[in-house]
Parts: sequence; C-alpha cells; structure tokens
Amino acid sequence: MYSKMMMYRGEAQEVDVREQLLEQYYMEIFRYCYGILRNRQDAEDATQEVFLKALESPQLAEIDHKSAWLYKIAYRHCINRAKRNKLLQFIPFIESAKEDTTSIEEDFELQTILQQLKVEERALIVLRIVEDKSFDEIAIILSITAATARKRYERLKGKVQKIIKRGAFE
Repeated sequence: MYSKMMMYRGEAQEVDVREQLLEQYYMEIFRYCYGILRNRQDAEDATQEVFLKALESPQLAEIDHKSAWLYKIAYRHCINRAKRNKLLQFIPFIESAKEDTTSIEEDFELQTILQQLKVEERALIVLRIVEDKSFDEIAIILSITAATARKRYERLKGKVQKIIKRGAFE
C-alpha cells in the first residue's frame, strides 16, 4: 500500500513539474522560435514540438538548468525546421503559406533586416536582445563558448549596421 502511495505521489510530482515547465517557459520559447522562424504558424508548431520532446524526455526531472535546456532544444529544432522550409521553397508546385499579419509582424524594417540574416544569426539576436540572455546562457544554448558568443554578436552588430546604412530595408 505504501509503495503504491509513493508511486502516485511520484506521478503527481512529475505532472506538477511538467505543468510548471509549460507555464513558466511556453511564451519565452514561442517568442524565441518566432524570432528565428519569422512565421507565427511555424513558431506555434515548433514550440509545441519542442515541449513534446522535452516532456517526453526521461531526464526531465534531473535537468538543473531547464531554461537553457529548453532553449537548446528549441534552437536545434528551429534550425532544422528553417532548413527544411528553405528546401521546400525550391521544390516546384509548392506555394509557401502566407504569414499572419499580427502585431508581432508589423515592424517592416525589422522584418526586412532579420530576413537578410542567416537563421543562426537571427537565433543569436533573439537570445541576446529579445530574450535578454547573458553570453554565458547563450553559450550553453548554442553549445559554444561565451567568448565565441560575444564575438559573433559583435560581428553581427556590425553586419546589421551595414544593412541599415545601405538602406536595404527601404
């Protein structure tokens, strides 16, 4: 009887951890996925798929830095999804879906600038500026050193400044 009660208690705690994970990080991961994919529908799908992967993981309870772990899953998933989407654009007879026009997508200049960046570059910008992550956190998420994250960010700032000076968003 006691062992059954402990088993139910363990299951209840596991459900609580999962609910807490969803409540605490869902919108953050959605914004991050949107920042990379630049499409609301794709970002919603990606966010759901990221949480499915995370919640099905047997290591879930043992993860210390759940935020960084989720961002790492999201990063890899969004990079793969963006590559698939790019590939699909070159296959004839497939029309790309029209993007939602919501409040997130209204800043045309920002959209134009971000579209000129590589997916990996957009991920770095979203982590640093939108999600306000430190270089140490970014390093964990992207599986690079903090110094590399800092250097890539500095180079990326220069690239964005050149795009703006060129007036490529006009």
